[in-house]
Amino acid sequence: MKNAVIITAKGGNTSIPNKNCLPVLGVPVVLYPIRAALSSSSTEGVFVSTEDAYIRSLAESEGVKVITRPPELAQPGSEHKDVILHAVNEVKTAHPELENVCVLLGNTVQITAGLIDKAFAMLETGDCDSVVTVWKAQDDHPYRALRFSDEGYVESFLGMDCGSNRQSYPPAYYYDQGIWAFQWECAKKQEGPNPWVWLGKRCAAIERPWVTGRDVHGWIDLSASVWYLTGIQAIDHIGYSDLPSAEDKEN
Repeated sequence: MKNAVIITAKGGNTSIPNKNCLPVLGVPVVLYPIRAALSSSSTEGVFVSTEDAYIRSLAESEGVKVITRPPELAQPGSEHKDVILHAVNEVKTAHPELENVCVLLGNTVQITAGLIDKAFAMLETGDCDSVVTVWKAQDDHPYRALRFSDEGYVESFLGMDCGSNRQSYPPAYYYDQGIWAFQWECAKKQEGPNPWVWLGKRCAAIERPWVTGRDVHGWIDLSASVWYLTGIQAIDHIGYSDLPSAEDKEN
C-alpha cells in the first residue's frame, strides 16, 4: 500500500453534537469523505480514526478499516497533530510499504476523488513533501482583520497602515478544510507550517476557485454543504486530475 487516506472523525463533539453523523441530503457527513476516498484511483487503502461506535459502524458498512483512537486522543482538547501521528503510525506498522498519506476531516462534504488524485500526483513528482488545499483571500485578507480593544471597540488586528484597495494587497491564502497530503514521515517530524505541523517543509498548494472550507462547526455550515453538493460538486473535479507527469515535465 503506497497511498493511503485517513479520515479523522471523533464522537462527543462540542460545537454541534455528533456533527460527523448529521445527515446532509440524507447521507451522514462522514460518508462523503469516505466515498470520495474510495472513488480515488490513486488511493490503495482508506482508514477512519475514531473512538465512536456509530462512526465505526458507518465506516465498516463502507468496507473501510477503522483505527481505534485512544481515549486520550478523543478529548475536546486533543491535538490533531497527535491524532494524525497515531493514525499514521498504525497504518505504517500494518503496511511498511506506505509512502504517502492524505488526511481528510470527517465533518466536511467538500471533497472529491479528483482532488485526492491531484494531491497524490503532486507528491509523486518529488517537487514537494506535502500538499494542502487553499483559497485566496481578498475581502478576508489579514490586512482587514479586526479585534476588540480592552475598551470593547474594534481596531485593526495587525495595527498597520494599509489602503482600502484590496487589489493592492499581497496574495494571502487560507487552508480550506479540504485535504492535507504528505509523505508519511512528515507526521513524525512535525516541521510543517504552524499550526499544521504534520505537513512538510516543502508544502505545495492546490488553490480552489472559490471561498470554500465549510467543514461543519455550526448550523450555517450544513446549508453551505447542501449548496456545495447541489451547485458546485459537479464541476469540482475540473482541473484537479490534469497534472503533467514527471516525463511530460522533462519534455
